[in-house]
Amino acid sequence: MANMLFYAHSGLRFLVLLTAVLAIGVLLWGWSSRRPFDRQSRAIVAVFGGVLDLQVTLGVILVLVRPWYGQLMGHLMMMIAAAFAAHGLSVYGRKQADPRKAHMISLIGVALALLLIVGGIMAIRDNPFQMNVGSGVMSTE
Repeated sequence: MANMLFYAHSGLRFLVLLTAVLAIGVLLWGWSSRRPFDRQSRAIVAVFGGVLDLQVTLGVILVLVRPWYGQLMGHLMMMIAAAFAAHGLSVYGRKQADPRKAHMISLIGVALALLLIVGGIMAIRDNPFQMNVGSGVMSTE
């Protein structure tokens, strides 16, 4: 069970990274074209937030069921900070009357979350796209 959760959590990071890049693209496009902060912008930010929440939830469950090692503290704190940045700035952005400001604030939230995510992955792996187990991971098999 723990290994299945580990592989789901490890694989889901690619969807998190993909939705972050898509959200950045949509928000940049909305900001540069002065489009209203409409359903498309709100939807991509919500999808990114939802996938990130699922990833954080799986990560917290993994912390409870797998052996602890030192790098997990940095990883866990960075990921929780990423979720707070993504959600907090998207909520603040949605409340803006100016659509350019709404796009920019949401864009900053997604970009900050993406930077924190990459930093959190780097806390346990050599690079964000590495597929093998990180250096501090202990096997439960």
